[in-house]
Order: sequence, then C-alpha cells, then structure tokens
Amino acid sequence: MEYSNDVLKKVQLAWSSHKDATALSQARAAKAMGMNQSAFSQYLRGTIPLNTDFLTKFTAFTGLELSDFGASSDTVPEKPLRVLATLSGRKPTNPSALVETILECDESYFIEVDYDDFGLKKGSMLLVNPKGNVRDGDRVVYLRKKGQPIVFGELSETEEGWEILEQLWQGGRRYLVDPKDDVFRVVSVYNPQARGRKFR
Repeated sequence: MEYSNDVLKKVQLAWSSHKDATALSQARAAKAMGMNQSAFSQYLRGTIPLNTDFLTKFTAFTGLELSDFGASSDTVPEKPLRVLATLSGRKPTNPSALVETILECDESYFIEVDYDDFGLKKGSMLLVNPKGNVRDGDRVVYLRKKGQPIVFGELSETEEGWEILEQLWQGGRRYLVDPKDDVFRVVSVYNPQARGRKFR
C-alpha cells in the first residue's frame, strides 16, 4: 500500500522533530531501521513512495503510532514464503504460504506440521531461519538424512553430545544429533488457517 503526500509531510515533520530532539544523523537512523541511508533519504523525499513496511519501521524507531500517519496495523504486508517440507516427509499441502510480516525473511522458509499427534495444530507452519545462531534450549528442526522425517523439538547439550527432545502429545523420542546433519532454529510458529474475530 502506498500513501498520499499528506502522509509524506507528516513523516517529514516527525523526522525533523525526532532529529532535533535526538541529534541523530540519517545514516544512524537508517541503520537502526535496517536500511541504508540512501533509501531512507529517498523515502523522506518521496522518491521512493511510502509503504507500510517503511512506516512500521519508522514508527517503531521514533516511538510513534501508525495511526499518527493515517496508517493501520491491519495493513502489514503479506509476503509469500516457500514451504520447504513437512514433518512427516510427505509433500507439502501448498508450495508457499502468505505471512504478515515487516521482517526481511528472504532466506527463511516454512515446514508444515502435517500430523495430529503433535504439540501444534495440524496445518501450522514452523518458520525456520537457516542463517540464525542455534543455542542450548532453542526450539529447532533437525533435518536428518534424506528420506527420514524431520524432527521438531528442544535442543540441549548432554554428556553424549547435542540432543533433541521431540515435542509430541504422547511424549517424544530423544535424538542424538549427527554432526553431519543440519539443525536450524525455529523462530516462530504461524497458523495460516486462523479464523474468527481479530483480537483487539
């Protein structure tokens, strides 16, 4: 969604006030918002049209609200993310799913929960960040050898090595991690089939 010149003027005024109050440069502000100074400057000049992604980052940075600019949090953009696999190893129901997010997630992907004996609803999606650091206590997916199901659980360090406790309703198994296999952090769980009235 793009916004009018009135919204641009409000953003310019808000930036001017914030800059005067904090003595921040455009470069430092841009870095804090996860963009380069050139893009930030182009948004402020209107060379790049304002969008909800920029406004959400700008309001979070300045402590303002989207409503101050005539925007709504209902307009957070949806981005398609690929569904790489399912926990059982079967083919995913859909090749991609839309997720409402302001985050950059080019490398991230979903793994579909496709059976019922699990701590999450069938149809839920595990959002995996293959670039993030993994630590003791993190919820992770364990991508074992080809043809074996993916394991979702909590990672812990034991005397025998790294171990994953699978999360099932009926009690999960423990898997000792083979150093040749991949373990990636699950950063979020998303339910694309969520229905009903939105919580306010």
